[in-house]
Amino acid sequence: MIDIYKKLPGTNCGSCGVPTCVAFALKVRNARADISDCPFVKDHSTVESDRGTQQASFSNFEQVSQELEKEATAVDFREAADAVGGRYESGNGREIIRITMNNRDFELRKEGLYYNDSCCGDPWTKIILYDYVRRKGSSSLTGDWITLGHFPHTASHVKAFQGNGERTVVDAFREDPNRLKARCEEMGGYETRGKVKADYLYCFDLLPNVPLYLSFMAADEEFDADCTILFDSSAEVFIDIEYLAYLLERFIDELTGQS
Repeated sequence: MIDIYKKLPGTNCGSCGVPTCVAFALKVRNARADISDCPFVKDHSTVESDRGTQQASFSNFEQVSQELEKEATAVDFREAADAVGGRYESGNGREIIRITMNNRDFELRKEGLYYNDSCCGDPWTKIILYDYVRRKGSSSLTGDWITLGHFPHTASHVKAFQGNGERTVVDAFREDPNRLKARCEEMGGYETRGKVKADYLYCFDLLPNVPLYLSFMAADEEFDADCTILFDSSAEVFIDIEYLAYLLERFIDELTGQS
């Protein structure tokens, strides 16, 4: 990601449709954007090689998802469904674990992952859900809310992305906090109370055992609007923190209307 970032202007101009150059570099690294989407790439001769890198990355993600699929589909479905907060179903010789991720319902079958009764084609969705099932995390929510950067061995770009994501939420809803409330409810969020002071505090179940807490303070005459995104400290039992950062990226894109 750093190599990609060095080719960008570093001005956070937003011309690529992403609020910061760091976030754009992350999208390019994850094959979710093309480096040529930035009109200020310093060396256009590298664009084709970057596209090849993206294609290679996509292939690598597919390879990882295939390996994880073997493990996830080999588990005891009934036992795994209980562990991950899914719904187990069986009939006509078929077993299914139904799992909700980001307010969308997926089916894990012995043949793989399905969405809307069709094979899921997104390698990152498959990686996250396969890993989530195979882990069968056994823990209870601690009630301790922490940021991504407070999980052990967190990569620096994960911390940076959370900061960028929080600023994106502030920029999107600073002028109209009531629209934030409406978007939270549209995305399945529910108001909650916690250890943080906020004008708006919503909880979202990114995965059945992985809640996200969004705290938002509206601007006043003295202070600008502020947003903090928190997770239960048990999250690392259920999901790789790098994967959680990617889920956060998707969540913010959808919340702010960028997806």
